[in-house]
Amino acid sequence: MTPLDKISEYFLKNGFIESINYKLPKSLLWTPDLIFTKNNNVYFLLYKTNNSIPQSFLDRILVIPKENIIPLLIFAKKLHPTEEKAILSNGISIGYFINGRIVNLIIRKKRSKEFVKKEIQKKLESIDIFVSSKQDIVEREFIKGRIHLLRDVEHYPFFPHLIEYDKFSLKKLYKHIDEVMAQCEWIIILLEDNHSDVVSYEINKALKTISHNNIFMFVKSSSECKLAWDKEIKKIKNLKSKTIKYLPYINTVDLEVTFSKAIRIHMNDLCKRKKVQIFI
Repeated sequence: MTPLDKISEYFLKNGFIESINYKLPKSLLWTPDLIFTKNNNVYFLLYKTNNSIPQSFLDRILVIPKENIIPLLIFAKKLHPTEEKAILSNGISIGYFINGRIVNLIIRKKRSKEFVKKEIQKKLESIDIFVSSKQDIVEREFIKGRIHLLRDVEHYPFFPHLIEYDKFSLKKLYKHIDEVMAQCEWIIILLEDNHSDVVSYEINKALKTISHNNIFMFVKSSSECKLAWDKEIKKIKNLKSKTIKYLPYINTVDLEVTFSKAIRIHMNDLCKRKKVQIFI
């Protein structure tokens, strides 16, 4: 028997019904290896012969055409706990096919979008996010767009704040930064190849006024960036508190993956603490 045959056998023995002729939704962005139904839910199963799956593919899996569809990934090798947590935080179910049997099966079914929206509105306060970056870089508008997308799709109560530097004299600019940052619970810091005294000021201000657990620092993976921001990077790395999320990126494609992953994990931890019921 092939691994898929043995996996199918396990699910059939546990009350699942295989749906060979199930018509896949046209909007589905991937093809499952097996399809099962149980208790009015449809399970789209994908078998991975290793323990790796690109975030870009996970993002495609997350586009679920119907609320009763449950994506289920079965891996042949154990994931790192951090990776497993990240996948589960996205509402994707996980299991392992090891030594010829299914182990550690965790089913995650998201509640309806309307239910989750009401839960978030009821139990979470608005989250004002300060975006710190040079004004003329593509990453700035990109991150702004991603924040709006997560607000629209996941109903996260995000409100981004991007300061238009050219509207202020330097003295008034720093005062305005202080006022806006005082209203924000989170900060997203974007560092690329060129230094900025204003962004450096924002970093130092954030370290004093924003909980380090809510600081996300995205640093371009280039020698130019590391050299330009050497002082700030060393300061972050030498902090006694290690809760700042220091995340490297290569380009906007890579930044999208890293950003979405970090934000979803952080929000799911927050929802768990606030007892927001996202999953059944």
